[in-house]
Amino acid sequence: MTRGRTWCDVLAAAVLAGSVLGACTTAGLDPVTGGSTTSTVARGAVSGAPPGPVMTPVEAAARCTTTRPLTGKGRLPLDAVFPGAESSASSGPEEVVPGADAADRARCPGELPTEPRCDGLVPWTGLLPDGFVTASGARRLVQGYLLTMPKQAGNQAPPESSAGTKAVTYGLVDLAADDPAGLLDHLEAGFAVCAKATSRTVAGQNALVGTVRSEYGAGTAEVVLLHAGTHVVWASLDGSGWKAGEQQRALTVLAGRLL
Repeated sequence: MTRGRTWCDVLAAAVLAGSVLGACTTAGLDPVTGGSTTSTVARGAVSGAPPGPVMTPVEAAARCTTTRPLTGKGRLPLDAVFPGAESSASSGPEEVVPGADAADRARCPGELPTEPRCDGLVPWTGLLPDGFVTASGARRLVQGYLLTMPKQAGNQAPPESSAGTKAVTYGLVDLAADDPAGLLDHLEAGFAVCAKATSRTVAGQNALVGTVRSEYGAGTAEVVLLHAGTHVVWASLDGSGWKAGEQQRALTVLAGRLL
């Protein structure tokens, strides 16, 4: 045995030194450039793994309006308007009312157009039901239609091409207190400009009555605007099948059921 450290002692010391150095740094030689590279790995992360998805909160859509089954005035039975109709159709009863967020004008903005849009249909706002309720501040909106045509026209015949068709489209609005959006004034302006309406008495109520181009091949259709208290009703009576006195009778039914 020789004096001093043996070769085994030297080798063990070298291995131990390398282990200690490796624990103090992650630097090593770059196999391409010969330089050193250093990487830092977060505790608990897996080196080389793609980052996980980041969840971004999404704000719920504003609840500006709600469409629900009809609960108040607005139900208009077809046989009350067209008794004994041979072939008929009608809309399902429902209403559009302000939603839970309707009072938040930042989330539910909208306003009535500055001028009536006479190239559209009554009441010439150019707004869909949801937009109409939001813009007008109405407490509710009911819209519907009733239609009848002669049985001999056939179920497949489009009503607008069938002689003898009678059609009623209508809307009912419950105004907000004091009508802050000026909806009634806007509707009256639309009837005056788009239908050249004049004041008349209909079913004992003051009304605006005018005419517009027919959608059912009759040349013209009669349009009527009625107002009583907080209720406003508009209606269009179209088609070529109306006989003497039938339109007046239909308007009496509308006024009695909707106002």
